[in-house]
Amino acid sequence: MKMRFRLFAGVLAAIMIILAVPAYASAFSDVEADRWSADDVAYVVEKGYMNGTGNGNFSPEGTMTRAMIVTVLWRREGSPKVRFTPEFKDVSENEYYATAVIWAKVNGIVNGTSDTEFSPDANVTREQLAAMFMRYTSFLHYAVTARADLKGYSDAGKISPYAADAVAWAVKTGLVTGTSATTLSPGDNASREQFAAILRRYDGVKFEYMNTRGKINPVYPEDGEEISVLNPIMKTYIRRFYGGDFDDLEVLDDAYTWLSGEDSLYFPEGGHELSYPVFVYFTWTCDNPIRIMKLEISEKEDFSELADVTVGGIFSLNDGTYSCGVTNFRVGTKYYWRVRSDFAVRSEVRSFTTAPDRYRPIYLEGGSNVRDMGGWVNAEGKTIRQGAIFRGAEPESYDFEDPNHFLTDSGRRALAEDLGVKTRLDLQVESLEGLHHQGEWYGIEYILRPSKKWEECFEDEGRAWMKEVFEVALDTSKYPLYFHCYAGADRTGTVAAVLECLLGMDMKDIEFDFSVTSLSTCSPRFWPRDRDGSRVQFVDGLAEMYPEKETTQERVEEFLVSLGISREKIEEFREYMILD
Repeated sequence: MKMRFRLFAGVLAAIMIILAVPAYASAFSDVEADRWSADDVAYVVEKGYMNGTGNGNFSPEGTMTRAMIVTVLWRREGSPKVRFTPEFKDVSENEYYATAVIWAKVNGIVNGTSDTEFSPDANVTREQLAAMFMRYTSFLHYAVTARADLKGYSDAGKISPYAADAVAWAVKTGLVTGTSATTLSPGDNASREQFAAILRRYDGVKFEYMNTRGKINPVYPEDGEEISVLNPIMKTYIRRFYGGDFDDLEVLDDAYTWLSGEDSLYFPEGGHELSYPVFVYFTWTCDNPIRIMKLEISEKEDFSELADVTVGGIFSLNDGTYSCGVTNFRVGTKYYWRVRSDFAVRSEVRSFTTAPDRYRPIYLEGGSNVRDMGGWVNAEGKTIRQGAIFRGAEPESYDFEDPNHFLTDSGRRALAEDLGVKTRLDLQVESLEGLHHQGEWYGIEYILRPSKKWEECFEDEGRAWMKEVFEVALDTSKYPLYFHCYAGADRTGTVAAVLECLLGMDMKDIEFDFSVTSLSTCSPRFWPRDRDGSRVQFVDGLAEMYPEKETTQERVEEFLVSLGISREKIEEFREYMILD
């Protein structure tokens, strides 16, 4: 049936900040079943393009803004990750549309209203919307050469010169009809239901590609291949730690000798950071070398959401062969990958799995000793959620000449954008508080909980600090969480051990997670052999405090409850972190 022209509909402003869009479940109170746009509204909500405006309303006649429109188009493309660059002074990196604006600008879909402003809250007219969709279609490398004769519309002369081709194209392709038989109303603001209608129509158009030449062929990883995220030294460390053939310093000395090719003194000048995972170098061929290509990796076969991995730049090898290094994969996970190019050419989809390694190390450029607390299997055989809690060394150095504890900008972006970290919990001493403020980058909330000595944790002052720490660490609303001290070793290791005890991990695994810090540039941490320091004092103290409890898990829970942390909060933490 022929609809009146209701140009594009958009996603609500509040929509799409961080939350996933719920599926369309029922009619909105302000969209009657017989309203002309009812089917369009139902379609865009079900597809996840748009959501209601609250209180059971859709606000069909509400106007669309520039920020809303670019957010919808960005989400339609799978919310691709884009490095935020402060191009527009009126677009803060904390706004829900910030990434979408940069994506649209970089890809030539929507420009700024000036060199320094984007005007995100400005309304969008129908002719502007036609121009945006024409550029978006060109970005997908579909042909945009079709034109309609607009002489039959009395207000065709009111179309701005820059938008004339776009409106003619939109009418010809059937995306746009008139607001009446003889009017286009190009200068009217586009409403939400108009945008909904055009989105639905757009999905139904069979566009032709500008250029169908070329083919992309995946080479590596091969379909179904299993890949380990651990470097060779990590594998040796694990084998010898769990195999009984373990001398801490000997393992590490072997590692440094292997790296340098010379006899090694443990901890040579500058050290070696052995805590990084491997980079997997994806490889493919393409017979059209001028293409713009993008490697996409997802845990979902339909690529509706990209994986939280760190993807490097694509580089050419030779004879049409290309490669791209990727790291920070989850362990024991199935992934899908493909390569997209301009001209809308896509490779076939390949899959691979990561080995069920014992832990998930993390690479952050300039960082040290970073790993996911998930991926382990607890004593009951249940897997601990990955991507929720990360531990490591400080991400910024107080000695700015120290290369081991200072994330580069790329490392900070990976922490915030690739891993999605929302909260940073700093356990360092209060005297350094003035130096921490630079840590509030890329929207990460910063929380300082100055640590006490572990031998003081059973005294009043230490107990108060412990309560403050675990009120944050157990709060799943703050996840993904990154917590650290200076080296990510003692204070960080003990907080990690408490959480791991609550999750029912085997004590041998907890000891390993503590000692694997030795693969970083920090000094070695060997638990339980090295028992003369404060590293294990807390766990030993719990055994003395609760001798009637049979397990460390029970002792830890009793201690946290004695601090004033509820059992309900502890159970919520377990339910979130332990997967069935």
